[in-house]
Amino acid sequence: MLLQQKLLARRITDWRFSPELQRSMMTGMNFLFDYIRPKLGRILLLWVVLSVVALAMMAGIERHRLVGDFTNKSANLHRLTSQRADQHDAHLTSLSAIFVAGGIARQDLLLNVAATITRFYPRITSVNVIPFDGTEPIVQTSSDMSGEEVALVRRLAMQSTGTLQIGLALSKPNHYLLVKRTPNTDAAKNGLALIIDAQAMMASDDPFWQKPSVAYSLFMPDGTPLAGELISGGVEFSKQLGSASQPLIFKASLVIQLADLLSVGTALPTLAVLSALFLIILLGFAQRAHTTDAENRAKLSAQEARLAHASRINAMGEMASGMAHELSQPLTAILSQSQAGRRLAQRGDIDRLGDILDDTVAQAQRASDILERLRRWSKPNRAHVRVCSLNDAVRGVDRLLALEAKETGATVILEVSEAPILIHANPVELEQVIFNLVRNAFEASDGAHVTIRTSTSNEVATLEIIDDGPGVPSHLRPRIFEPFVTGKPDGTGLGLALCQRLVEEMDGEIALIEDAPLTVFQITLPLSKAPGNHE
Repeated sequence: MLLQQKLLARRITDWRFSPELQRSMMTGMNFLFDYIRPKLGRILLLWVVLSVVALAMMAGIERHRLVGDFTNKSANLHRLTSQRADQHDAHLTSLSAIFVAGGIARQDLLLNVAATITRFYPRITSVNVIPFDGTEPIVQTSSDMSGEEVALVRRLAMQSTGTLQIGLALSKPNHYLLVKRTPNTDAAKNGLALIIDAQAMMASDDPFWQKPSVAYSLFMPDGTPLAGELISGGVEFSKQLGSASQPLIFKASLVIQLADLLSVGTALPTLAVLSALFLIILLGFAQRAHTTDAENRAKLSAQEARLAHASRINAMGEMASGMAHELSQPLTAILSQSQAGRRLAQRGDIDRLGDILDDTVAQAQRASDILERLRRWSKPNRAHVRVCSLNDAVRGVDRLLALEAKETGATVILEVSEAPILIHANPVELEQVIFNLVRNAFEASDGAHVTIRTSTSNEVATLEIIDDGPGVPSHLRPRIFEPFVTGKPDGTGLGLALCQRLVEEMDGEIALIEDAPLTVFQITLPLSKAPGNHE
């Protein structure tokens, strides 16, 4: 038998420390460390969060158990106190019958029964018979009743209509009077009173009520404290006694401390089990991540050619969309000018026809400039800039869009600075930015009201384009200047992206003003140092 035990122990030792098992364990640990290392902060935070959640759940369960136990204990003590109160009714009934039968002459009968009651029910500290006639003798088991209490018993008994009366004992804290008229008719001549210790009436031998975190008390029906005390800031139980003659209010309170909810003996094992499960789950995720990474690396080489091809296709699509978007504006202007020129020619208005043709030539040149600029974008060199007027660019866009504004019912209000505002920019690009923003305002709503405002301050020129349209949706605002982001059903999402690029090439900034009552796009550009720029 001993030899067999040694062989079994050797096999277990060999299995535990076999090279295969060691390599497997090391591989698993390496996976785990490689997975944890870059995410250590987040993993620790997750472990802390899970630990807090687990401990909070334990505390919640324990609190629910403590509150349930407190409620049950309070209900039991309330029921016991109510039963004791009901016993007082029976005592008064029997004492009244004995006194009516024997009268003052046989008060010894009453006193003998009262002595028995006070012996077996020590919470009843005194039995008293108070005559309505102050000249007649008082019968009582103890002579510690004050004159005020005698008067109170007499008054309560005389005002009784058959029901028992209660009142505070004036000379004894935590005591109350229970008064009955005797005989219990309108011809009553005496008041029969019990002095009851309310604290003793609630007494319980349950060790639960010996805890410092619990307390109980009795209140008179009007809310006057009678006996006991409560602990504020805890869970409370409140219920009127079931005695019809003594509708006292029983209250109990429980204050739950953190130590009551989480003890070291329960918290540490919980954290240990949680940590072990957490590490097992992490190891599983690490293994899964390692497998996924290997599969991704295997697929990567096969996808490189297709991804490169897709990237080239996307770049070509973006350039084609951008060119179409840019060229559509001068072409639209040429079409509008040509239609207007044809109408002028039909009317024989040769003088104005020359201006229309000049504008048509300018827009054709504009389209040529756009193509040239798009060609230059593929090169590292910047577009040619010169000193140009911001106000002239605004007026040029206003003239360009006058016909479209008339046809769509839009209104354009110019609030340009009286003083010239000169900046360093490419005139075509500057006009293109203003054109895009105003055109977007036209398309935002029918009959749009658009205000174009220019000003200068602290060596900076400011251009604001304001419209009363529905505004930019809140979910698009953070990405409004990104390519292909648009709120229009048929929009390309390139207009604002191009505007931002052009403004940045002018060393300026473009922004959508937040918290404005209207839609406001603001462009800020550095002022040129050329003479003539001033506030």
